[in-house]
Amino acid sequence: MVHDSIVMPFDVRPAIAPVLAVSATTPLNDPWSAVATLDVSWSRLERHDQDGATADLGGLGALAVTIGVARRLASGFTAEAGIGGLKYLPASDNGIFAQGTGGVTALGALGVSYALPLGGSTLRGLALRARYDIQRFLTPALRNEGFTSGEIVHRAALTLGWSVGRHGAGARP
Repeated sequence: MVHDSIVMPFDVRPAIAPVLAVSATTPLNDPWSAVATLDVSWSRLERHDQDGATADLGGLGALAVTIGVARRLASGFTAEAGIGGLKYLPASDNGIFAQGTGGVTALGALGVSYALPLGGSTLRGLALRARYDIQRFLTPALRNEGFTSGEIVHRAALTLGWSVGRHGAGARP
């Protein structure tokens, strides 16, 4: 007897999602600061087949916590790096999440922000921020299907932030 299996490659990825993030910053030795960030996002998870077809797989949330350092740079820029953990929050326990999410995944994060040079008292403290993080994705259901190393997942966010407290040339959003 002969058994044959034809497998078409596909990608599973979330759609573009809104992100809500809260960061706490404390000064270290100038120009360094310690930073802790909590972010949450929610989007639709989609399967993208090689032939261009897509299928909705339900909702997927993500909760991430990072700790790290930030360094104030010239001209209103700040760069930061951190490590932390990410927990996926699927809307239902089916498909790749049929046996759960597999716990918290380690992640690394990099970011840069730019304090907007606005003089109005109500607009002071606004900043644009770009953030990138990377983690490995593997669920118990995928592990049971023979996947062993997981997939590298890249997340990127472009946000508008507002810092509360010290607003000035040295404030970090």
